[in-house]
Amino acid sequence: MLKKFNIRLQIIISVAFILGILLILQIFLYSLLHKENNNVVSNIFDSIAQSSAQQINKLNYDISEASVRLAVHPIVQANLYEYTPPEIVRNFSSIENLLTDYVSSNQNIAFLGILKDYSILISTETEEFYDYARNVVKDIASPKSSNPIFPSSFVFKDKTYFICVTPIFPTDISNRIPNHSGHFVVCIYEVGAISYMPTGVIDDSSIQLVVTDESDKVVLSSNPEEHGDTFNFSKSKHKNLLKTVKLTNPNWNVTVWMPSDNISIFSFPVVFFIFFMIFFTAIMLLLMLKLLNDIIVKRINLLKESVEKITDKDTNYRISYNFKDELSVVVLTINKVLDKVHSLNNEKIETLNSLYHAQLLQKETRIFYLYSQISPHFLYNSLSHIQGIALKSNVPQIATMISSLSKVYRYFSNNHAHSTIKMDLNCAIEYFNVINSKRKNPINLIYDVSPDLDSIKCLKMIFQPVLENTLKHAFKLDDTGSVSISSIPHDNKAIIEIKDDGVGIPADKLENIKAQLTEKDLDKIQNSEHIGLLNVNMRLKLYYNNDNGIEIYSEENRGTTVRIIFEKELPQTDL
Repeated sequence: MLKKFNIRLQIIISVAFILGILLILQIFLYSLLHKENNNVVSNIFDSIAQSSAQQINKLNYDISEASVRLAVHPIVQANLYEYTPPEIVRNFSSIENLLTDYVSSNQNIAFLGILKDYSILISTETEEFYDYARNVVKDIASPKSSNPIFPSSFVFKDKTYFICVTPIFPTDISNRIPNHSGHFVVCIYEVGAISYMPTGVIDDSSIQLVVTDESDKVVLSSNPEEHGDTFNFSKSKHKNLLKTVKLTNPNWNVTVWMPSDNISIFSFPVVFFIFFMIFFTAIMLLLMLKLLNDIIVKRINLLKESVEKITDKDTNYRISYNFKDELSVVVLTINKVLDKVHSLNNEKIETLNSLYHAQLLQKETRIFYLYSQISPHFLYNSLSHIQGIALKSNVPQIATMISSLSKVYRYFSNNHAHSTIKMDLNCAIEYFNVINSKRKNPINLIYDVSPDLDSIKCLKMIFQPVLENTLKHAFKLDDTGSVSISSIPHDNKAIIEIKDDGVGIPADKLENIKAQLTEKDLDKIQNSEHIGLLNVNMRLKLYYNNDNGIEIYSEENRGTTVRIIFEKELPQTDL
C-alpha cells in the first residue's frame, strides 16, 4: 500500500507507525516483566543449574572416554601384556609421550598414570598425587567390568580433585586371564571454573555450587572446607533459591543455590529508566521524521537527478556531491565505475592500436623473408648440387658454408609463426657461421643454453638479428674474439644472454639505443642502424607484454651483453 506514495510520505508513515508500535511494546513489556518476575528468575536459575550440571557431566564423560581410549590403546596394551622388561624400557618414551598428549588435550587433568599390578608404571605428575592414586586403587580389588569407576573426591591445597579409575583388560583374546591382574588407568582431575549463563539480573558471585554423592556427602563445594560434610537440603532452601540436578555418571547431585534477597529485576532506577526511554523514544522518532524529510530525502532526490544525467555517449561525466555522508560512498562508487568505463574504453583503443601495429610488424617480418619462397625446390636442389661439387672437389669449407646456408634458407622459408628456442638458436648459429666464415679471423662461438629450454615455444627469428648485430658492430674485420650464448634460470621467463668481448658501445650511443628500445612507434625506428634488434624487441613486447623484450648492457672496450626475455608460455590469442 505504501508504494502508492512518494518516498517522503512513505518515510513519514513508516516512522509514525514504528513510533506507535514501540510505545505500545514498551508499555506492554514493562507490565509483562513486572508480572512474570518470579517465573523469569526461576527459569533463569533452572537454566544455570542445568548448565552447571551439563558442564560437570561433560567433563566426567570426557575424562572417562579418554581413560577408556587410553586403556585399549595398542601402546598401553603392548607394555602391559606383550613386551618383555627390556622392550618396556626401550618403548618407555612412546608411552610417556602418549600420556603427555592426553594431558595436553584436557587442561583439567592434573595426574594421569598407568598402574601395573597395583603399582604405578608411569605417570605425568610429581609424587604429590602418587599416594592418592595408590590408595584409591587398593579399595578396588577385582573390578567386574572395564567401565570407569569414580571414587570419592579429595581436597589438596584448597583445591578439590576427582578420581577416575579405569580397569585395563587385554584386548587380544590370547592374553585373556581369569582374574583382573591389577592394571588400571588412574586420572586425577579438577573441575574448573563453572561458566554461569550471563543474565544481567543475577549476581554470579552470590551463586553457590555443591556436588553431593548418593549419601548426600559433599564431594565438591564452592567452599572447600565443606568437603565431606553432609549437605542439609532443607536448611539451604530457607530464604534461598535452590535447584538440584542429577548427574548421569556417576550418580551424584549438582545443587545450585543463592540467597533470594540478591535477586531483583525491578528497582526504582529501572522503572524510572523504562519510562524515560518511552519518552525519549517518542522525542527521537519525531526528530528523525524531521531529519529524514529535511536532509535525507533531499539528498536522495539530488542523487537521483545526477544519476539520470549519465549517458553511454559521454563517459567523462562525473556526479558532483558535496555532502560527506553514507550517500557519498554511493556517489564515489558510481564515479569509480565511470572512471573504470572510461579507462576500459581507452584500453580498448590502445589494445586495438597495439594489435594493428603487431599485425603490421608480423606481416613486415614475413615480407622481409618472402624472397626465400621463390622456387624453393630449385634453390634447395641447387644448393645441394653445389655442396656435392664442393665435397667432390675436396673443398669442405664451401660444403660447410652451403650446408649452413641451406639450413638457414629452409628455416626462413617455412610459414610457421612460431618455433622453439633450440630451433631458432640453431638457425641463428648457422646464419652466424655463414657470415663468420667470411672473416679473416673467425669469431669463436660458445654455446651454453640449458636443455630445459630447448622445447620452449617462441616467436620465429628472434635470435638471428641479435647474433648478426654482434658480428656487424662488436668486432672489426681483423679482430679476434668470442661470443657466448647462455641461459639464465627463471621460473616463468626464458632468458637467453648473448655476450661478446668486442669493442663495446660508447655511453651516449648506448643510451640512444636504450631509448629506442622503449619506442612504441614503428615508423620512428625504421631508419635505425639497429633495426633488427629493435624489431625483435618490439615484436616481443607486442606479442607477450611490456615486461618482455630486450635488455642491453655494454661498456666501451669491455664488450656487450644482450638479453632476450620472453614468457615460457605463449599467449592464448595468436596474431
